[in-house]
Amino acid sequence: MNAFCFRSRSVFGVAVIAVAVLLVAVSGCGSPKKQREYAVPHSLCGIPVNHNELAPFMPAGKKLTIRKKVPDSLSWVCQVRIDSRVAVEIRQMWLTSSSTAYFVGGQADSRLDREAEGGRFLYSGWEAFGKTRRCTHRKLPGSHIFTAFQMRSSDHRDADAMRHLIIGYTNAVEDTAICKEGRSFA
Repeated sequence: MNAFCFRSRSVFGVAVIAVAVLLVAVSGCGSPKKQREYAVPHSLCGIPVNHNELAPFMPAGKKLTIRKKVPDSLSWVCQVRIDSRVAVEIRQMWLTSSSTAYFVGGQADSRLDREAEGGRFLYSGWEAFGKTRRCTHRKLPGSHIFTAFQMRSSDHRDADAMRHLIIGYTNAVEDTAICKEGRSFA
């Protein structure tokens, strides 16, 4: 092998290495991955939630705001917003039905494929619905508080986490004054 071939191969090798290093450096200059700059809450509108199970569903963003709306005396909605987007929506509603499936029927985009406790809880990887056992409205015989937990701006799917979230949340609702006293939300 002559000296010219050896030199051109080594110059070529150095050039290839230099280009590879440059590509790696440039690829690191892309837009930085968005981070979560807020703390994941331990309660939503006064009801405790499992922070660890909620966290994977929470999107990146800077500011978390929680707003409770009471559209009528028999229901309320808790919206969790990250920056300007709704991330989580939780509902409680008094109904005179014995079926969680009936409550779910009022939710337009629900696609539930799992159930727990004989249908008391219905859920999927991103939403869940439940029925309290010990909440009866004093003016609505046979009524119960039904609960809904829906992830609105997350691509994360975890049916097991949703099952745990709705069961824990619904059990916590049973410990509220509204449930124990059987009164309206407004």
